[in-house]
Amino acid sequence: MKKKTFIILAIFFLIVIFINKIINKDIYNIRNIINYLCSDEINDREFKSYGNQKASDYINNLYKEMDLEFVFEDSYLNSFNYDLIKINNIIGKISGENNKKAIILTAHFDAWYNGAVDNASGVSAVIEIAKKLKEFSETNKLNQDVIFLMTNAEMNGYKGSEDFVLKLSELNYENVYNINIDCIGIKDSINSSGLGLKNLSHLEESKKLYSGIKEVLGEYEIDYTEDFSTEKSRLAYEQGYGVSDYVSFEKNGYPNIHISQKDIGEFILNENDDPNLIDYRKIKKISEALAQYIKEVDF
Repeated sequence: MKKKTFIILAIFFLIVIFINKIINKDIYNIRNIINYLCSDEINDREFKSYGNQKASDYINNLYKEMDLEFVFEDSYLNSFNYDLIKINNIIGKISGENNKKAIILTAHFDAWYNGAVDNASGVSAVIEIAKKLKEFSETNKLNQDVIFLMTNAEMNGYKGSEDFVLKLSELNYENVYNINIDCIGIKDSINSSGLGLKNLSHLEESKKLYSGIKEVLGEYEIDYTEDFSTEKSRLAYEQGYGVSDYVSFEKNGYPNIHISQKDIGEFILNENDDPNLIDYRKIKKISEALAQYIKEVDF
C-alpha cells in the first residue's frame, strides 16, 4: 500500500513539474527580455548610458534572430543625434500585401532606474508580437506592412519617435497607424486595474484603432476600462500634449493608440520599478490579442 501511494505521489509531482515547464516555456522569452533589460549588466538605460547601448545591441540581436526586414538601408540600427551624441532607434519590418499601408508598433527601451514596467514590459510585448507575426507570415500574407520600432530617448521628450516620424516620408506610405505600448503587465496582487484605454488622440481615424483593439481585447477577456491611465495622461489630453511616443505620430496627423495599464503612477519612475512587479502571462495575453488584431485588420 505504501509503495502504491509513493508511486501515485511520484506521478503527481512529475505531472506538476511537466505542466510548470510548459507554462514557463510559454512566457520564457518575455521573462528573459524583461529580466535582462533590468539586470545589473545593463544597470541604467538612460539614453547616454553604457546600459542603453547594451540594451540597443541586445534588441538588435533579437531582430537578427527573427530575421526581420530592414527599414532603412541595411541595418536595424537607425541613428540620430541628440544632446551632442549619436544614439539609435531599432527598427525592423514584416512586409504585407499592400506596401502603401503600415502599422507601426512602438515601445521605448530607454529608462530611468530599472524600468521593468516603464518600459521593458512594452519592449517584451512588441518582440512577442513580432515573433508571432513572423511565424504567421511564413505561410500567410499580412494585409499591410508591420514595422517594429523600439524608440530611444522617449524619457527625454520622445526624441526617438520624433526622429522616426521625420523620416517616414522616405518610406512613401499612404496610410500609417501607430500602436504604442508603454507600461503594462503589473500583477493583480499589486495593482488590480486593467488597461486604461481612453482615446488620447484627437484624430477621427484613431477611433478605428481603439474600437477594433477593444473588440479583440474583449475576445481575449483582457480587462480594460475606457479611462485615462493616469492623471498626467488626462491633463495631457486636455491640454494638447502627450505622455508617450504616440504623440509624435499624433502631431503629424497619423492615427494612433496608446496602450497602458491604469493607475501606474506609483509604480514607475522610481527604484521599485523592477521585475517583481510583472505578471509575464498578462503581457503574453495582451501580445496574443494584438497579434491577432494585426493579422486580421485591413485599413
